[in-house]
Amino acid sequence: MAKDRSRVEDIADDMRDRAEEALERAQAAVEDGFDEAHRYLKRQWRERPVAVAAAALGAGVIIGLLIGSRR
Repeated sequence: MAKDRSRVEDIADDMRDRAEEALERAQAAVEDGFDEAHRYLKRQWRERPVAVAAAALGAGVIIGLLIGSRR
């Protein structure tokens, strides 16, 4: 009986370790994605400031209309 409990605890510990490692990898991937997106947006802002401002304004107007159209 104690042997079974020990084995279950070992399996649970192994699964916890794997889940923590997967979480750390996922967080690193998300951070890398955000960093890459930030660099891309900064480059676009330097190269095409008017187009970026117009796109941001358009997105804001669309979101505002969607939120404001609730009846």
